[in-house]
Amino acid sequence: MLPPLDLETVLLLHKLSFFVAAVCFLYARSQSKESVGLGFLSLGFLLVATSSTLIGFGKIVPGLNCALIVTGNLAGMCGYAIFWIGMCRISSQRKRAGEWWILLLPVLVGAILALAGWYGDLVARASVFQFTAGLLLAAAAYTVIADRKKEPLPVRRPLGVTIGLTAFLSFVVVIGLQFPTVAIIAPRNAFFLSIICHFAIAVFVLALVKERAEEGLRRLADLDLLTGIANRRSFSTRLRDTMLPGDAIAMIDIDHFKRINDRFGHLAGDDVLASVAAGLRERVGANDLLARFGGEEFVLFMPGIGKEDAMAFVAKLRAEVSAITHDLDEQAVAVTLSAGLAVCEEKSLSAQALIKMADTALYASKAAGRDRLTFYRPEDFNRITPQAVRQAG
Repeated sequence: MLPPLDLETVLLLHKLSFFVAAVCFLYARSQSKESVGLGFLSLGFLLVATSSTLIGFGKIVPGLNCALIVTGNLAGMCGYAIFWIGMCRISSQRKRAGEWWILLLPVLVGAILALAGWYGDLVARASVFQFTAGLLLAAAAYTVIADRKKEPLPVRRPLGVTIGLTAFLSFVVVIGLQFPTVAIIAPRNAFFLSIICHFAIAVFVLALVKERAEEGLRRLADLDLLTGIANRRSFSTRLRDTMLPGDAIAMIDIDHFKRINDRFGHLAGDDVLASVAAGLRERVGANDLLARFGGEEFVLFMPGIGKEDAMAFVAKLRAEVSAITHDLDEQAVAVTLSAGLAVCEEKSLSAQALIKMADTALYASKAAGRDRLTFYRPEDFNRITPQAVRQAG
């Protein structure tokens, strides 16, 4: 066993660690209004810290001894339940259906303690309290780890592990109280280790808020705010430098888009852009990469699809999105799309070269009257420069 520490000092530091962590959560909440759950984390830890204070007063106020002990014990268990709610909220950034039902657990445990007459038994009362705390902390740790699939932030693992370790220490305290001769760690030493865990939880929660904010900024930097799809910079970053045989790129353009702006206004034009982008996004594959290339032009990368499948898919995509009608000034307006498609048929080809081929094919579609798909064949463009095609379009 570890050498025993001064119990009164450990319990005082244990209580203060809850207060310090609660202040950290409040500070993070003041700096990040969108982080749901920080207030509940703070309230939960404040209630746990208040619990030991009330129980301490119960020892020096004989007339209120029982009332203060019952109130303090219930406040502490409710604090851990509220901490669980807060951790669930900050982990998923949303409220969970039925989350408040968890408060029935401390109420039920408190009732059992009262009916069994265990409030006067320090060991029994502390054991039940720590066991309940361990269950709620373990549930919080599981939530943080499980939500990694939806939001794989690096700090989730150490945060979940630290909360899980705190839960384990609560169970260690129970074992030490009930079976002191077989306990590996004395309860006072387990309390001391949990002090470190409380500070670590506060640090990791602050790191979670920071990582989430940074990830949000990265997403905004990669997103075209008008259409909600990737922007050109993001597309260029995620696209492989070298294309492989079967890789395909399509350039897609809204026909006569300037006429829409001139006739209905730029706000209506923005609505059309967003609607077309949504139509494209709903139809492309999970492995495909769609982005707004600029203006009314979109780019689509389809890895390893092959020539025939690429031709069929883009033709269907263009036809379906062109069939969408847009409500502009109480008029149902349809816009057509022109597209150019290029497929890598060499052992390797640079991404920029394939984009230029698709772009050249797009302008050929526009030069031929728009509302069509053109496939890039080198022999068809050997005698025609891209500048000539653009001038014709």
